[in-house]
Amino acid sequence: MTDPDREREIPRETVRDTERTTIIQTDGGRDRGGGGVLLAVVLILALLAVLYFVFSGSFNRAADEVGVNVNVEAPKVEMPSVDMPDKIELKVPEEIDVTTDGGGNKAE
Repeated sequence: MTDPDREREIPRETVRDTERTTIIQTDGGRDRGGGGVLLAVVLILALLAVLYFVFSGSFNRAADEVGVNVNVEAPKVEMPSVDMPDKIELKVPEEIDVTTDGGGNKAE
């Protein structure tokens, strides 16, 4: 199964890289990422403080401490007298005939 007309190939030695480098990057045993947790805690506390001041009514007490008393008379509104009967009687026909001009949505 050899080809006599073919030149013979001389195998060359190939250089193989047998040396490998593995780089393992560590943080030196210190846990990092606590900054994100700290920021989340501070934001939650700030949100709770804002909600407390808004819903506790702390901003509305300034007038009580100073002694501000404002009396304003409400305008007098006159409503017209409307007489309505206690009971309204309606005559409804016994049968109501509904006819349509198309097939509509009939169930078949």
